[in-house]
Amino acid sequence: MGKITDFYRVVSPTQAAATVHDNQMIDQGYAFSSNFTWYQRLIQGSASRLTRYREYDIMDNDVEIARALDIIAEEMTSRNNKTNMVLDIDLQVDDGQDIDETVVLTLRSALRHWSTIHGFTENRLFKIARNMIKYGDCFFKIHSPYKKWEWIPASNVIGAVVDAQDVTKVLAYQVRMDSKVPNSNSAQFGGTGSTAVGSQAYSTEIIPIEQMAVFSINDDMSETAPFGDSALRTVYKTHKQKELLEDAIVIYRIQRAPERRVFYIDVGKMQPNRIKAYLETIKNEIRQKKIPSQGQNGKDSVDAVYNPASISEDFFLAQRSDGKGSKVEVLPGGQSLGEMTDLDYFMDKVLRGLRVPISWMKTGVNSAMFNDGKVGASYVEEQQFSKFVERLQVYIECEIDKAFKSFLFASNINIDSTLFKIALPSPSNYEHYQQAEADTTLLNTLSQADAVPYLSKRFVLSRYAQLSEDEIITNEQLLKQEKGFDPDADKSLQQIYGAPAEGAGGMGSMGAGGGGMGSMGDMGLGGEPGEGELGAEGTPGEAGALGAEGTEHVIPVAAPAAPPPAA
Repeated sequence: MGKITDFYRVVSPTQAAATVHDNQMIDQGYAFSSNFTWYQRLIQGSASRLTRYREYDIMDNDVEIARALDIIAEEMTSRNNKTNMVLDIDLQVDDGQDIDETVVLTLRSALRHWSTIHGFTENRLFKIARNMIKYGDCFFKIHSPYKKWEWIPASNVIGAVVDAQDVTKVLAYQVRMDSKVPNSNSAQFGGTGSTAVGSQAYSTEIIPIEQMAVFSINDDMSETAPFGDSALRTVYKTHKQKELLEDAIVIYRIQRAPERRVFYIDVGKMQPNRIKAYLETIKNEIRQKKIPSQGQNGKDSVDAVYNPASISEDFFLAQRSDGKGSKVEVLPGGQSLGEMTDLDYFMDKVLRGLRVPISWMKTGVNSAMFNDGKVGASYVEEQQFSKFVERLQVYIECEIDKAFKSFLFASNINIDSTLFKIALPSPSNYEHYQQAEADTTLLNTLSQADAVPYLSKRFVLSRYAQLSEDEIITNEQLLKQEKGFDPDADKSLQQIYGAPAEGAGGMGSMGAGGGGMGSMGDMGLGGEPGEGELGAEGTPGEAGALGAEGTEHVIPVAAPAAPPPAA
């Protein structure tokens, strides 16, 4: 009997796809509006993704922008002090679950070898993080699990092949092929396909997503899918305004900074139509220099040439006895050249948009002081920056984790992938400083509250040490173990927190011995002797005993009167 494959051909269904070349159109309905002025077009930025890459390169030439990108990338890829590695193994196990030490050592050795292959032990992860922040994407081509990834510039990724129903699901990328070939002719077509960008044509190839390693600031909720969104996009407008202001300041200083001279020329009662010609004559005489010379015919003459040094020469002007006449005054140069408040405003705005603490960026006399571990505005900025860096680290960790587990599978290292994940070291975690500051304050408050005799020690631990019920129980168990108390004994808590003083009585105690106060009938008014002690030593006394040592002091009482005689 023939097989079904002898009569039918099994065909795998092809997923419907669409090619997206550039879908990141910013303000698509207004970007080309005729109502936009040159200033609005300038600060709006390009609507083309590839053109914006060039804009980001120009922004990176700014000193402050370059420093901010370096700081963010360094915080994302700081080395672990214990392992001296940028990448680390984060075990995903429950409490009480143990992992064989051999498995952990195998993972760390494989991670170190894999990191060496791709240059992660050097500065490559720093460059990956910086490019991802700058452009929003960082692309690599995977040739083999055992070979170093090939970096693909973001500008060489012409487009993306995405699912026809979901633009965030990338199937492949369309990449320019001849970008690294020396003396390549961009007009030649070849490979698996070709495309034209602008007025130039490039040879391109379609690379499946399985052969790509993509670090992108993008997810299924992003409006820029399938490409990432640069961290510089939000500060482009502010940076361009700062750039225009810097140019205006430089132009103003060049044009207005030099001092100028004002010549007041006395024209007396000269006719108005002659004043202009007279002023021109005076101006020429001042600006020109008279040089005697001899002409071709042997006659002496005087040549008038422009004298650029005339501005520094002395002037001799006639003046009448009444003080009237021509005069020269110096016109000051540009005023308030040291006023930089408006420029500082835009610079601070750029740094706030990049989430970098201003205290990290500013240096000099007027710089903000670094607030290490203290609650304040500077500390709040550092906390927010730390959270921002952690969010960016997730985009790198996900791709690194997937690629490393693929390397383990290709190397026949069979370890459950759910037991671990690859993680980057935490950035400068200022929560540790906050916790240390809080612990110091709590311990000071706890020592004061513990001295109050009316507060329970367990309540003090819960209220002033802010320990939960489970933490209090754990602390008690550890104290029993450390002090050698029997955990099943009835008085184990008394041993931990201290037993009450011996001979402690009720509310009626008045002496140092703590004895109780007798009843009213025990005060020598015909009642029996009471049991209340009022002595300092707490010894029993008789009715009405008031002595310091508990001895008797009988108080005489008058005898009752005789009954009246019977009638």
